[in-house]
Amino acid sequence: MKRHMKLLTTLLAGLACLALFALPALAQDRLYVASEGAKLKADKSASSDTVAELPVGTALRVAGQEDSWYKVTVGGNTGWIYRGKVAASPPEPSQQGGDNLFGGAGQSTIMVSEADSARSMRGLNASEQDAAKAAGRPTRPLADYKNALDKILAEKVDKKEIEYFLKSGRIGEYAK
Repeated sequence: MKRHMKLLTTLLAGLACLALFALPALAQDRLYVASEGAKLKADKSASSDTVAELPVGTALRVAGQEDSWYKVTVGGNTGWIYRGKVAASPPEPSQQGGDNLFGGAGQSTIMVSEADSARSMRGLNASEQDAAKAAGRPTRPLADYKNALDKILAEKVDKKEIEYFLKSGRIGEYAK
């Protein structure tokens, strides 16, 4: 009798652990593409054949997960997508339209409007100029700061450059 109780207790503990760890994974049956340039791959490798290119916001049905890759189905295609390209909830509409300052570089949430607000920082207003003068720091005309910031905000990095950077640095889906 004691042996049966111990066996039953062990079995129940095992089932409780299974429910605790496996059910949340099974509950995550839908993911969403959260990054520009996301590709559905034939195998769980960035160098494998591309099955489909997936736009931001695409809903994916999850069939499984191995290492850093999800096996998903979308539009009749089944393949693998790197975990850094997806999110548990759909992205905000503003992030789907490409106005994300670092779109395609991951899941940054820095928006252009936030970058524009940097104009109020470090040298771009009269009170900052006055503080610099009082501290003995050199100042420049406000137009110089504005022009420099405008030049940086106008910079664009194309998707091929980002992909080359990720590949050469073995970052994200290119880590292995």
